[in-house]
Amino acid sequence: MNKIILSAIIFFGLGANTLFCQNLTKDFKISLPEYTIHESRYSSLDFVDSRIDTLKMGIIQRGAFNRKAKVIAKVPLSIQLKNVIESLIDSTANNGELLFQLRQLTFAEVTGAMSEKGYCYLKAELYSQNNDQYQKLASIDTLILIKSLDVTKPLFKSASKTITDFIANNLLKESIDSDYYTFNDIQEIDSLEKRKIKVYNTDTYTEGLYYTYQSFSCQKPDKQAKVEVEKNGKISRVKISNAENKIIKVKPKDIYAIVYNGKPYVTTKFGYFPLQKSKGDFYFVGKTNVSANSGDVVAAGMFFGVIGSLLASNANATFIMKLDHNNGGFIHIREVRDYL
Repeated sequence: MNKIILSAIIFFGLGANTLFCQNLTKDFKISLPEYTIHESRYSSLDFVDSRIDTLKMGIIQRGAFNRKAKVIAKVPLSIQLKNVIESLIDSTANNGELLFQLRQLTFAEVTGAMSEKGYCYLKAELYSQNNDQYQKLASIDTLILIKSLDVTKPLFKSASKTITDFIANNLLKESIDSDYYTFNDIQEIDSLEKRKIKVYNTDTYTEGLYYTYQSFSCQKPDKQAKVEVEKNGKISRVKISNAENKIIKVKPKDIYAIVYNGKPYVTTKFGYFPLQKSKGDFYFVGKTNVSANSGDVVAAGMFFGVIGSLLASNANATFIMKLDHNNGGFIHIREVRDYL
């Protein structure tokens, strides 16, 4: 039954996101730079938006009651980025062309006892264009963390500066990448990357326990394990032999995944959740949460789980999640209620 429901949601988009104050929004603007780059190689910039959700960029908190507001861009990001490069260059610029591919731009805020923490996850690529071919010029994959009594303004400012500096720092560079891409290749970059990852190119999974996404993606188990299951087929316990040859119980939060009876499972602190492959991606239905006491450094790959939990109406909500093929992070798709 779970598999049927998950398939329906993946293929047909059933279920709606549950957001606090659904009509409350906050506009994100990229501030124009106050400096110029002399003799830039490039004078124009095209834009490809490869995000799952091209309308929203996560959430921030507004007002004395910390009402959740969706981050949007009233002025399209394509126009904002063109304005940035036009502000960065001067009359000495050459006529090179850039392509900016945005893969993630997501905001989140959590409230602590004495301050707030704001996060922004940015992932993008720059390509230099030569006729109908493109070469990768630079990449950015970073998590911005701001701590303050009110983080929204400094968080937006830092995100804006990071984007602007990413473009500016590469205006004098020439690509040294030996690979050439077509525009269609760039639009399908996820598929190209997955072709190099073993777990995405097999239907037979290697039995064992995996401590990291790296070992799971290569299908090289770190340990063999004994798995105990409940009557309904759910994994209840996983045990391994330690260095002293003693049998010990494994905590789900201490590993990344396990393959049992040919079926892959991903783990969170709440247990083991079966992975289902659909249209070239891995999905699961599971619980995630985050608290204001979370560590100051959150791995960028796991940032989507943070976003999902903050959007939920309660701390331990259940979500449709997708694996990020680059780093194994859990990409929040939507909250699911009454999932049996």
